[in-house]
Amino acid sequence: MTGSRGNDKGKIIYDPVTIKNMKIIIIPNPILTRKSKSIINFNLKLSNFCQNLVKTLLNAKNPPGIGLAAPQVGKNWRIFAITLPDEKPQIFINPKIIYHSKEKKYFKTENRQPFLEGCLSIPKIYGTVKRWPKIKVVWQNEKGEKQQADFNNLKAIVFQHEYDHLEGILFTQRVIEQKGQLYEEKNGIMEKLIEN
Repeated sequence: MTGSRGNDKGKIIYDPVTIKNMKIIIIPNPILTRKSKSIINFNLKLSNFCQNLVKTLLNAKNPPGIGLAAPQVGKNWRIFAITLPDEKPQIFINPKIIYHSKEKKYFKTENRQPFLEGCLSIPKIYGTVKRWPKIKVVWQNEKGEKQQADFNNLKAIVFQHEYDHLEGILFTQRVIEQKGQLYEEKNGIMEKLIEN
């Protein structure tokens, strides 16, 4: 994803010199709890930032990440990246949820265990969060073109988690509001932190 994709009309050109890993901000940095600003300028600077965001997400290894929002790298912008298994990384600019299923639910893993959300900005803390299992969303791509899609299950959950970052909401707030369960990872074992 680094380097030039050509200079045809409508193509995005990246500056390979500026593609780099960014530092992921952790709590209690106040940018993580501020509402982000919409993007209005779709230019080379934005394209390079998006590529840096994807690179930073893909290089997160301990733990690996599946989503990363601009506030997590110090930018108060309405942008996030998602990368799920067997999918290419995807950038969402100025995203909105325009429809959602009726009630929020806990997502279950394949072995019927509660899915634990985590966050690269809140190391070693995980929790159960109720999310809408189905959402319809709109966003803009790096060229400013409007996009729309329906997301279900894991992709819907990750989208909502990252969208919360743009609203200045951390998943731990959702856990506490919903009287869910928080865990701390210690030596590979999940220990309960609070029980509501």
